[in-house]
Amino acid sequence: MLSLFRRSFSATASRLDRAVVYATNGEPSNVLSVLTYPNIPPPQPNSVNIRFLLSPINPADSNVIEGVYPNKPTKTGALAHTGKGSEDNPVFIPGNEGLARVTAVGPGVHSFNVNDWVVMIKQQVGTWSTDKNVAVVDVLKVPEAESLTESQAATLAVS
Repeated sequence: MLSLFRRSFSATASRLDRAVVYATNGEPSNVLSVLTYPNIPPPQPNSVNIRFLLSPINPADSNVIEGVYPNKPTKTGALAHTGKGSEDNPVFIPGNEGLARVTAVGPGVHSFNVNDWVVMIKQQVGTWSTDKNVAVVDVLKVPEAESLTESQAATLAVS
């Protein structure tokens, strides 16, 4: 499954953004699908756009998808332009761990720069996506990124 996941998120300049999504809890192989959506807009004030470099599959992620894990993700209607993920048909984007690179900085953001590595500090934010917009309070800059591998940094917040 990991190799399929990696292929689904291969980075190319002309690709659209993608996310693994599900609308209802259940067996991951039965409820997960890949959703393609247009590129995200520029960041709003106090937010940054990020592109995930690695989004590990933690064993607990399966439990979240099944609906038996204590922490629950929030359904999103932010992908309304796709048909799925609309306000009338919200979806979950799974994933708790991941390493992302800042691709754009919104107005009023002074603590992050383009190309900074970041990890999510808010739980169940949906790291199984290529790109997303996040509030700066939901990410933590990875200190001295050059001293960590991508794999080490991707599991820094959880492990």
